[in-house]
Amino acid sequence: MPYVKRNADDRIVSIAQTADNAHSEYLQPTANEIVNFLSDSAEIDLSKDALAESDKDIARITEDLIQLLISKNIILFTELPGAVQQKLLSREKLRSSLNGVMDDFLDDEESI
Repeated sequence: MPYVKRNADDRIVSIAQTADNAHSEYLQPTANEIVNFLSDSAEIDLSKDALAESDKDIARITEDLIQLLISKNIILFTELPGAVQQKLLSREKLRSSLNGVMDDFLDDEESI
């Protein structure tokens, strides 16, 4: 039983299963406004997920770029701000420990 809350422009801003002070208008579950609201919400969620995944990719690209610049002596690790140094070292340590786990896992799998 969808009850809706509308904004000043008469657009649906939220849906509740039961009526309350904010959600007083009942609409049929198959009403176009309900379907459109839920579709828009799903698209926003997908866009947020895609952006979050892209952020992870960009973070890895940035990390790799910094490592490349350091390896080519274009920048010195010590020139980076202390917080950046700590984060890079922490990620390197995590990645190194994960690689060790993955190597052990692959060795176990190969012996089967």
